[in-house]
Amino acid sequence: MTKFVIIILALLAFSGASAADQTPKGIVDQLFAGMLAGDGAAISALVVEGAKLDRLQKDGTLKHGDFTGWIKWVDTQEAGDANEQIFSVKTLQMSPELATVWAPFELTYKGKLVGCGVNHFTLAKSNDGWRILYGIDMPHDGDCATFRTNFAG
Repeated sequence: MTKFVIIILALLAFSGASAADQTPKGIVDQLFAGMLAGDGAAISALVVEGAKLDRLQKDGTLKHGDFTGWIKWVDTQEAGDANEQIFSVKTLQMSPELATVWAPFELTYKGKLVGCGVNHFTLAKSNDGWRILYGIDMPHDGDCATFRTNFAG
């Protein structure tokens, strides 16, 4: 029953306004709704072609990647398996055509908390609306069970 509710909520997120009508934060919300639904095509519609997706490792090294690889992985997941819950999301800077979104997260996989950290996205607005140009995340080097409390208030 829980998976059914999750799937319905994810589908409702996709049925809202088009990308052209969205805010940068709304695009990031849709990105993770696509992940939850296991729908790589929905994610592809939110990022520019060739968009990079990097990870700042706990040791300070940068692991380079791209959205294409992550989208392929998302497409292998069943709806509800990969749930990256973002919270305390903030649009840090925004001009008419460029924005930066900060999104702390907790990641559960098949119901088990497996990680947490912070996402950072750069978005640009074109005639088609807001799209993600770049993403980077950094895993939290500590207890994910209490991570969310760092962002209370």
